[in-house]
Amino acid sequence: MNIEQPVDLVIVGSGLAAHRAALEASALGAEVLMIEKMDSIGGSTVMSGGSFAFAGTDQQRAQGIDDSEQRLRHDLLSVGGGEADTALVDLYVNEQLNEYDWLRGHGVVFSAVQLSSGQSVPRSHPCHPGVALRLLNTALSAQSNVRILTGTRAKRLRRSRSGGPIDQVMMESAGKTVTVTARHGVILATGGFSRSEELLKLFVPEILSALRAGGKGNEGDGLMMGWEHGAGFADLGFVKSTFGSYIEVDEAEPHTTLLPVYRGAIAVNLKAERFIAESRSYKTLGQAVLRQPSARAWQIFDQNIMSQSVSGVPSFDFDAAMKKGRIIQADTLSGLAALAGLDAATLQDVVDTYNADIATTGKDSRFERKALAHEYGELVPVQSAPFYGYICTASINSTYAGLCVNPSMAVLNVYGETIAGLFAAGEVVGGFHGEAYMTGSSLVKALVFGKTAARTALNATPLRVVQQEEVT
Repeated sequence: MNIEQPVDLVIVGSGLAAHRAALEASALGAEVLMIEKMDSIGGSTVMSGGSFAFAGTDQQRAQGIDDSEQRLRHDLLSVGGGEADTALVDLYVNEQLNEYDWLRGHGVVFSAVQLSSGQSVPRSHPCHPGVALRLLNTALSAQSNVRILTGTRAKRLRRSRSGGPIDQVMMESAGKTVTVTARHGVILATGGFSRSEELLKLFVPEILSALRAGGKGNEGDGLMMGWEHGAGFADLGFVKSTFGSYIEVDEAEPHTTLLPVYRGAIAVNLKAERFIAESRSYKTLGQAVLRQPSARAWQIFDQNIMSQSVSGVPSFDFDAAMKKGRIIQADTLSGLAALAGLDAATLQDVVDTYNADIATTGKDSRFERKALAHEYGELVPVQSAPFYGYICTASINSTYAGLCVNPSMAVLNVYGETIAGLFAAGEVVGGFHGEAYMTGSSLVKALVFGKTAARTALNATPLRVVQQEEVT
């Protein structure tokens, strides 16, 4: 497959959405070119927490978790604040179990299902994202009709004839600018814009104080390329930072978010005061913490919560965070306050009030918190010594907003009309999440939307069988 020879489909990006699209297109007999501007594959996928939000799986049933498509749909729409595109949510709900089986068919193994943000029952199926992507990349690399080019940046989208579909990608590879023609169009799977200071300032200046922790290549390339051709945008007003991030970015460990709040911890600011119901989406919590003094908060918890550490699940691996010195410990709340630099009397009063509320009514009176996460789990008191504190802030890991698409993953212009030849999948797509985010929905969305984009571009019809000797 010569880089300058026409192909059936060009996929821009190399994360989970891109891999799913490429594998689907390959199965349909298409010649595929996947291009990635960074020197290695993965995008923001490999920097995620690795949670996949599936509902109604055999793994949930084995753990005694009663979940359903109806409950999943309710949660997605509820967390989205009524702003999510119901057609996109329905596509996710209808296809997610197929993707669960598909991943397992590629050798992906999930550890025990966990409860996390926005879930009315536990449905985060954890898997190390790097491991999952390597399995898919191995399968993709074995396909004779697919070529993957790293260090190759897409610059512009073009039409080979006036009024025709988008069918060309101008790209830069090895210092040379070339244009490749895509007979069945282009799929943008370029991720978000968490590393573009220009776009962050333009669209969401209120979160500029958050740490930068997204994929280094997430500079909004797909957004810009679609924008040039009149693409509409969705959800840009809802972009938020992620709560629970350690106050220093560790480039060697992309995912440094810890969320004991979803096991029963409380969050207090530097004045030792609670500032929100901790059961809410960590995007909503992230927005709230940026408004606190120094944009920092302490998650305060006890031994009961510490003992629920889950090895290998970054957001809940409290033991690992403790070993890295990110968690402080004391035998008393006053001792913990001294270590954290908090007012001991205020912290004691906050914890005593919270515990008393739980004992008398089962919910807290300050912010009406009723559950551990979203609508699930009974609150627990913070009372079993020793006590622990984790200082955190918010980070921009992802920007779940972007190009308008229909349920076929065709990109729409500002008037809601399809832009012929242009499709999108993954983080670059807007409209699915709405005003907040349910943990695990991004990775599953990438799978569902990537597959759908490929099938739409190729009309879901096998094109031809590509023989090994055809590929050069």
